[in-house]
Amino acid sequence: MSLQARYLPRATPLDPAEDPPGSIDPLGTLGPAERIAEVLFPGFTARMWRPRLLTFAAVASLVAERVRASGIGPEDGGLAARLGFERLFVSAVVRQQMREPDKWRRATRRLPGSSLARRALRSGDVPLGRNNFLKGQAINGPFGVLARLARHLGIVDEDNRLGRSGEELLLAWSTDEQLPGLLDEDNSGAPGKQWVDRFSRETAAHLAKGQWRSPGWSGWRELAEPLRPDHIGRQEGRVLRQLLDRDPIRARCLELLCAPQAVAVYRAAGDGGRSEQDRKVLLEAVLPALSVNEREEDRVIDLTIRLADAYERVASLLETAFNSLLWGLTRRGGQARPVEFEADKQLQPVFKSVCRQLAGAGQALRNLIDRIPAVPQVGDLNPIEPLDAIAFHAQTGAENPARLIETVITRHRDVQVSKGKGMWIEPGDRWTLMPSLGLASDGPPQPKVTYLHTFRVPNAYSFLGELGLSGVEVPDGET
Repeated sequence: MSLQARYLPRATPLDPAEDPPGSIDPLGTLGPAERIAEVLFPGFTARMWRPRLLTFAAVASLVAERVRASGIGPEDGGLAARLGFERLFVSAVVRQQMREPDKWRRATRRLPGSSLARRALRSGDVPLGRNNFLKGQAINGPFGVLARLARHLGIVDEDNRLGRSGEELLLAWSTDEQLPGLLDEDNSGAPGKQWVDRFSRETAAHLAKGQWRSPGWSGWRELAEPLRPDHIGRQEGRVLRQLLDRDPIRARCLELLCAPQAVAVYRAAGDGGRSEQDRKVLLEAVLPALSVNEREEDRVIDLTIRLADAYERVASLLETAFNSLLWGLTRRGGQARPVEFEADKQLQPVFKSVCRQLAGAGQALRNLIDRIPAVPQVGDLNPIEPLDAIAFHAQTGAENPARLIETVITRHRDVQVSKGKGMWIEPGDRWTLMPSLGLASDGPPQPKVTYLHTFRVPNAYSFLGELGLSGVEVPDGET
């Protein structure tokens, strides 16, 4: 019996949003950095740019609940309905942007799935579905990208159902958009009730029948206009700011980012990328502005920023050593004996410099780790053991180049084993570089202070800009 084509797996288009954050982490330094960042901006992630999508998350939860109540679609807790509504929403926004590019230019910035929706439209208005939209849409779509913060703020609950804060946000949004009665349960005939019922029916038909409206359907604009990502209403913005300010540490960090000096530092660091923006804003703008003798929040922020900086110094130095091994193997055709790295005239100064810098960086990190138990807001989110381990590796690797090489390859082995993945460098009498993992450049990596991980400063500025508090625009680009 021959295998029919319909049983074969279908490829989906590549979309940048499908790449899981931190999927490449050969030395396992991402997790602790994420936990440190969580102290400063709880609920935020590196993929969050548009606060309007928090409102969309509330609307999507409401629509999913209405579809679920209608009994249409699979019994999956409303997930299928939410994803179906999300596809309609992204397509609606992209349609308006293609029709009026000047007016809607900013609407699709950092809108997950927008590039795939545009491709489908240009290919004859192909309906969006599992085969041509975001892979892993539940976590990579507009709702999924903001879900963590939406839960943290109480906009949705752990089951992604509308929360109390979500109702508060929807009431403000519906007031701004002149959609009163949005949350009415009866057949009130109010504009808001009619709007949500209409798009609940459209979502249900999309799921049950594969319905996909024609380009001239008025609903595309009527869905996109009140939810366009770049237009936050006055009442809606007020509620979003209040929700973000409910966490005192996050509120204080956002307040400090709004200072003119901080905004100037952020703008000036733009050419260095987001890691440089994180580093400069935290060290040159936020840290000097803290009143550690007067405010408890400032003492927490002070320790967290110093911890972040010390951690990133150690992490970047260890990664420089690891990348030097990749470079050394690449220039030797993918295989080399371990002693060859120590004898390499180009690698010797790199390893020696890393060792010198690691000695001080490791001790600085150790000193800050010792302060964590006295600050519960930091300690609750940052287990000591992972930080202890990297501080120990820094101090061990600082002894000499041979110990540095041994420390880095051992840490890499342990990290890959914990992830259930193979090593990038296969050990043995001759170390072997795995395919496609080489580092081709004219010279070896140079040790320098750089932040490998984001501490969410650019994301926070994007939110503040959209809320009219910083004058910073959402970075260009689509997903």
